[in-house]
Amino acid sequence: MVLCSLCGTLDASFVCHNCGRMVCHGCFDTNRWWCRSCTNQTSSSITNTHTRVPSAGLFFLAFALIFIGILLMSLAPMLNHGNSGSIGTIILIGPIPIILGSGPYASVIVVLAIILTVVAIIFVLVFQKLRYS
Repeated sequence: MVLCSLCGTLDASFVCHNCGRMVCHGCFDTNRWWCRSCTNQTSSSITNTHTRVPSAGLFFLAFALIFIGILLMSLAPMLNHGNSGSIGTIILIGPIPIILGSGPYASVIVVLAIILTVVAIIFVLVFQKLRYS
């Protein structure tokens, strides 16, 4: 058996993913899969990749935007003062879009909804590519 590169007393059973040293269980950080030496050398600005969730902020941003949109849609009839309104929406069920529209400006609203849907899909695909690369 190979002895630990750091303490030299116990058998090495782990390999540091940062520097490649063979270390024992006592000299190994199982959260990062790094040896104790590499863990101590890192600054506090480097976060643990197992606890960092980059998509959590986007989730709350999306939730807030949806809430604001629903609030504006519910307030729109009160602000319309008797004029006829238009509405348009797109419902995506997998790759199948369901496009709905009503009113004099429905075609403009539906086109805007299609553009926003395409932009949102591109944003999600780019974000996933950046996240997993």
